[in-house]
Amino acid sequence: MVDPELGRATIVYDKLDAGQVEITVDNEYIAYFDDHWLVKVGQDDDGNDIVRRIPRDRVQHVERSVEEFQNKLDMMADEARERLPF
Repeated sequence: MVDPELGRATIVYDKLDAGQVEITVDNEYIAYFDDHWLVKVGQDDDGNDIVRRIPRDRVQHVERSVEEFQNKLDMMADEARERLPF
């Protein structure tokens, strides 16, 4: 399966020591969980992801291109339906 372009996301938030910060990442590297935005910001020397947790109340806004992201989700759902016996 070839992965389509999943789009990009930009998050703008207030960082205590740096004022307002803007980060742009691929959609697959940003998620919302447990009242925090999680953003992959790199990898350590062992290849483990480094994730920044940004509390919801510090986030000014998040912009995402979601059409391709939705297409990816739809494609994954179709594949799951084909594989699962009904």
